[in-house]
Amino acid sequence: MRETLLAILFLTLAQTGAWFQQFAQIKWDWFRDRPWFNALVIGIPISFLFIYGARFAYEVMGSAWSARLVQYTLGIVVMFTLSLFILGEGLTMKNALSLVLSFCIVLIQILWK
Repeated sequence: MRETLLAILFLTLAQTGAWFQQFAQIKWDWFRDRPWFNALVIGIPISFLFIYGARFAYEVMGSAWSARLVQYTLGIVVMFTLSLFILGEGLTMKNALSLVLSFCIVLIQILWK
């Protein structure tokens, strides 16, 4: 259970950092003018979070595919949440259905043994 929580935590933090690395430049000029900051200061910690998150996810699920699908789904949830609250991008029916399917993917990967 500990590894499951760590995997979800690390991968969620990594996806959050990756969102800021990619999309903060749209909202704030400061990030647009500092690509090296995005690459190094944000990128290096994100890399470690992805590495350890993937390791824990693989240990729990025993499959690289399962770990990747969980990571992908967490990325979609983070993308939706941050895009909505920071960029003000609303939810369309297509995006809502994608979010529901993403949650189903995570539940299948975690609960199906």
